[in-house]
Amino acid sequence: MTGSLFLVASGAQRAQATAASVPSIVLRASTAFDTTLHGVVGMQRHFSTQVRVGPVTHDEESDSGLLMQDGRFVEIAYFRIVRDGHAFSPSQVQKRNDETNQAWAAGKVFFKEPYDDRYVRDYSFEPPQKNCSECPAGTEAISFSSTIHDAQHGSGTMYLDPSTAAVVKLSYTPYVLPSHASSGSVTETGGWGLPDLWYAVRINGTYAGQMFLISGTGTFSGVFDNFRRFASLSAGEAALRDQTI
Repeated sequence: MTGSLFLVASGAQRAQATAASVPSIVLRASTAFDTTLHGVVGMQRHFSTQVRVGPVTHDEESDSGLLMQDGRFVEIAYFRIVRDGHAFSPSQVQKRNDETNQAWAAGKVFFKEPYDDRYVRDYSFEPPQKNCSECPAGTEAISFSSTIHDAQHGSGTMYLDPSTAAVVKLSYTPYVLPSHASSGSVTETGGWGLPDLWYAVRINGTYAGQMFLISGTGTFSGVFDNFRRFASLSAGEAALRDQTI
């Protein structure tokens, strides 16, 4: 879901799940997610990445805007990128914009959520668990996995509110980890960006690995806020250009 200091790889065959094998609450979540993102929606993204290899630490912070139409990616624009205390120049920011938009337009980089209608049948699901010890209050837990072993799929558990079918929390391990990582996990926290729109409002990830004989760790966090609906695509694109999204 983010541009970062990590490198990823992808590529696999598509799973063959059927609607009958998907729990009803997941189908409800898929429908709710599709409905809540109707029209033109914009948001801001704030990312922080830190990589430690031995005594050396590298970090990057960024602010950007994301524009979607009916839940589908339209454009991302970075407003600010700072790496190791140095702000990117306008040309460096534009290069990141070009790379990120090209990757998203090609359907790469982002995690393919198991509740997104476009990808739900990439996954298989365990029966819902109620009142589990890890469940946030009032949620049901559903474990998921996929036969597509690339960086955009993973195995984990999502916790859904049965009254709204909103995903309250989702934790997973990608099948393909970032370069040099041997373990890692990602947790997404859902929330109501608008009274009628739920989305992942926070993402936290942690990775560990080794480069030659030196151990290292990587962490990243993302916050999504300032959600807005626009009357038209052109209005959303103007807000993205003006950094007022």
